[in-house]
Amino acid sequence: MFTISNEIIFWTQVGSIIAFIVALFVLYRLLVDQKDATIQLQKENISYLKDQLGDAKAQSPDLLAQSLTNRVNLLEGELSRLEQDKTATQDQISAKEAELTATRTKAEALTRQVLHARTLLKDFLCPKCGAPLAEKAYHYESVEYQGREVDVDHEYMVFECGYEVVDGEVRSLCKTTNTEPVS
Repeated sequence: MFTISNEIIFWTQVGSIIAFIVALFVLYRLLVDQKDATIQLQKENISYLKDQLGDAKAQSPDLLAQSLTNRVNLLEGELSRLEQDKTATQDQISAKEAELTATRTKAEALTRQVLHARTLLKDFLCPKCGAPLAEKAYHYESVEYQGREVDVDHEYMVFECGYEVVDGEVRSLCKTTNTEPVS
């Protein structure tokens, strides 16, 4: 018959402890590798979002208008140099004048569009700090006046900066500037 000695029990326990420690180490390494992969993915996402933000800033209407204005100034400078250069042909001058006229037309059209957009957005921005409109609502109330039912409209507007207007009356000041709007 097979007898189990104390030495076999001892080595079995030592082997079990070593196997437990190895399994624990493997699990720890897996968790660390997963955490490192998550951190790397977040870094890539941040980099991607920074690139998108930079592209969005580069495409803003004000930057495009400024770019067209700079181009107009550059073309005017080229045109004046060509007019002073006696060897320049009249065709080159005409081509540059046509390009300048086309660029000016584009710049003026873009400026008109930007001004029109600002006019349209005026009612949706805080009159003091320019924060966007958070909520605009109309409430109707029926009241009795001299024996007649009268419907009264109430307009409620609140902007992200905290500026709040009810029926044209300021209820809460702009938290950005803490002052009432300049009319």
